[in-house]
Amino acid sequence: MSLQTVHSTNMMVTDKKSCILCGKDFEYAAIVSGADFEEQRSIHVGKVVTDQVVILKKSFANHNKLQIVDVEITARCPYCHSNNRFNRFVTVENPIKES
Repeated sequence: MSLQTVHSTNMMVTDKKSCILCGKDFEYAAIVSGADFEEQRSIHVGKVVTDQVVILKKSFANHNKLQIVDVEITARCPYCHSNNRFNRFVTVENPIKES
């Protein structure tokens, strides 16, 4: 599992994984929140784009300056068309509150 920092309301996770069934490598882009599916397909050409993301847990770190979100991603292998499930950690910076 790896950690990826996100700075905007459009949360995306990208990675390269091996299919559990056929063993071939493929890249995916997973929409966690806020992004348009068709727009992301045109941006991430050559990658499997999925919106099948489940948020499992959220924790805070660095004196509540960061949120660490545990997500589960389901992506379809472009070769054998099986669904693969991966877990990732995504960090989100909390907005700075001014007094």
